[in-house]
Amino acid sequence: MLTYRVATAEDSQLYFDWANEPDTRRQSFNSAPISLETHAAWFSRKLIDANALLLVFSNEVGEPVGQVRFERKPVADMPDEIIIGVSVDARFRGRGLASQLIRQGCDACREQWGAVAIHAYIKPDNQASIRSFEKGGFTFSHESGKFGVPSLVYVLPA
Repeated sequence: MLTYRVATAEDSQLYFDWANEPDTRRQSFNSAPISLETHAAWFSRKLIDANALLLVFSNEVGEPVGQVRFERKPVADMPDEIIIGVSVDARFRGRGLASQLIRQGCDACREQWGAVAIHAYIKPDNQASIRSFEKGGFTFSHESGKFGVPSLVYVLPA
């Protein structure tokens, strides 16, 4: 069973390492490596942002295994869009943990923001992520170019 907690300033290096892991960069919409300075500024902003929720997940022996983050973005004349991002530590991939992080993370998101729809934007060739989100209860909604590259949008309804 995985446990989670809200990220703290002490997690900045952990998030930085996860974000710059080669497979994570390859599946990100911007695949360029992230500088420590850029990351530290982003992380500090997100920790105090009421429209962001960053979670750290650990296994039964307390090892950090991954993260889930949510960003709430206002959309004119519509409910806010909640966007989920997930990464699993490279040492723990292939064990089915991503779908657990997704399910538990979405529960935490809804505890924070109520019964909201949650959107995942996934590169079309990222089959592992697609499978994890489907196992986590998400269904395909539509294609998008929102982040400047083609993506598939999966939704967990409110």
